[in-house]
Amino acid sequence: MKLPSLQLLTGSFIQITKRFPFVLLAALTGTVICIALLEGHFNDPAQTILSKILMTSSLGVPLFFAVHIFCERTMAKPMFKFSALIFSLFVLVQFYFSMNNWNINNAPVFYRFFFWSAGLHLLVAFSAFFIEDELNGFWQFNKQLFLRFLEAALYSGVLYLGLAGAILAVAQLFNIKFHERIYGDLLFIIAGLFNTVFFLGGIAEPVKALNEETAYPKGLKIFTQYVLIPLVTIYLLILYAYTAKILIQMSLPKGWVANLILGFSVTGILSLLLVYPIRKEEENKWIKTFSRFYYFSLVPLVVLLFVAIGTRISAYGVTIERYIVAMLGVWLAIITLYFIFSKTKNIILIPLTLSVFLFGSCFGPWGMFKVSERSQLKRLHVLLEKNGAFMGSKLVKLSQTDLYKIKVKDVNQINSILEYLSKGHGFAGMKDWLNEDCQKTIFTDSLNKSGYEQMYAVQQCIGIYGVTGYRSEENENEMNLNFYCSQFNDINGMDISGYDRIYNFSAYDYKGESKYIDSSTASYTKLDENKMLFYLKGTKQFELQLDSIASKLRALPHNKYNAYTTTASDMTFEVPNLQGNKIKLMFSGFNTRITDTSFVVNSINGYLLLKKTPNP
Repeated sequence: MKLPSLQLLTGSFIQITKRFPFVLLAALTGTVICIALLEGHFNDPAQTILSKILMTSSLGVPLFFAVHIFCERTMAKPMFKFSALIFSLFVLVQFYFSMNNWNINNAPVFYRFFFWSAGLHLLVAFSAFFIEDELNGFWQFNKQLFLRFLEAALYSGVLYLGLAGAILAVAQLFNIKFHERIYGDLLFIIAGLFNTVFFLGGIAEPVKALNEETAYPKGLKIFTQYVLIPLVTIYLLILYAYTAKILIQMSLPKGWVANLILGFSVTGILSLLLVYPIRKEEENKWIKTFSRFYYFSLVPLVVLLFVAIGTRISAYGVTIERYIVAMLGVWLAIITLYFIFSKTKNIILIPLTLSVFLFGSCFGPWGMFKVSERSQLKRLHVLLEKNGAFMGSKLVKLSQTDLYKIKVKDVNQINSILEYLSKGHGFAGMKDWLNEDCQKTIFTDSLNKSGYEQMYAVQQCIGIYGVTGYRSEENENEMNLNFYCSQFNDINGMDISGYDRIYNFSAYDYKGESKYIDSSTASYTKLDENKMLFYLKGTKQFELQLDSIASKLRALPHNKYNAYTTTASDMTFEVPNLQGNKIKLMFSGFNTRITDTSFVVNSINGYLLLKKTPNP
């Protein structure tokens, strides 16, 4: 066997370049940007621009590939192909400018990128074969893409490890110093360029010949029949058992079951697609039977999915994540009904319809961004109006007295909505609610403010700045109040006149006992049902009920992020004649968990000054 010559390799590269020029240009652009970001030190605006170009160029690879394949398959004229490529470039430019409100914490940017990427890869799946008479070509084309992808990943991985090892060997043997970033540069070059070129070099030419291909990998059948389908069956039994449980207990399904149903359904559909070409063979009649049974079995699970996600949306409104689950649920329901009742069973519709759903959810008033923002703003308006934070159409600041009349659940939901808006949408949608001072505070120089900084400004306008609670829906009836005093973080220079000893204490009571032992004094503190128990050398010295101290602290004004920031005098409490001891407590931290009717001291820490009264 002869090794490939340099001339042969060069000829192959030129042929690939002529066949897929725009794909290689997009891959080259992404590779250069990755290396630039790794090697350079850019300011925020420049880094933002480069990151946006990187995301856009990475989308260009599947988009241009789909256009090249489509034009090749349809034998389009050069002018049509050039126009299609230019239009694709225009689409990418539109995507770039759709990220004008770029922020590293801006969820819509990444959801939009992920949906575009997934939609474009699905577009590739049916770019060459898109009518019912070409189902075999469609399957063979996607088989080739999948196997070539795995092969390219294997070759790229081995090549990277080999070259990285060679660089390391040269550095060690010849004492040559390479910058550590050289390994990152090498990774980007191989993953961005070599992997792309190698992948493209294995795509059949002409593509249309694949419609006559009949080869089927035996290993694929074994993997599907003995690994994927048994796993699908196991998860099907689990989900049916869970369905039976909630019917027996008459309880609502947990929210995450919707994600499990989607994952199970997609895996099952993929399994059936993998064995699609051999479904009519005599020894594989079980595939047709299993396929029909599988889609019928999805019906109650799709109903369960809608009950689960509908319950969450009814209680907490639409978010981007819930919109995605509901949207995919609608798609799954359509596909399920189609394969139950349709006689044609056109598998091309699976990637085609999913890509339409993915792209459609990124745009317009029906898209996931607008729908979720409207839903959460509506919930916020209802909660604020319910608790007296509106006068007419304008927001008014709640007084401290009004604040403590609001139920903990409502405060937590208001904060949860504001936090959600800060991460994904911003606060422009509530601009008309605010007076001029609040608008100026929130939106002046807004490009230089993070979402959280804007959220704090909104909280100040509402009057709930500093009141924080658990963010999870399960604990929405509870709230944490945290009190801090930075003046007690250091013992040096602390006035202990009138006392004999000073002790450092720390304790928490989170469904279990915990104690911090000060080895220098052999002292430790425990918390038990809002009681502070102080020990010296294993002997309890006193116990103190903390209810009155917690009540005094809760009455303090709040003014800082998610906690009460207090002064030394606010956090100092003298406890005279406690079991014959004179005690001063100086809390550096005091955390309570409250509901509408009760509170629990979670943790305490600080210093204890003790003067023991001599025994008579």
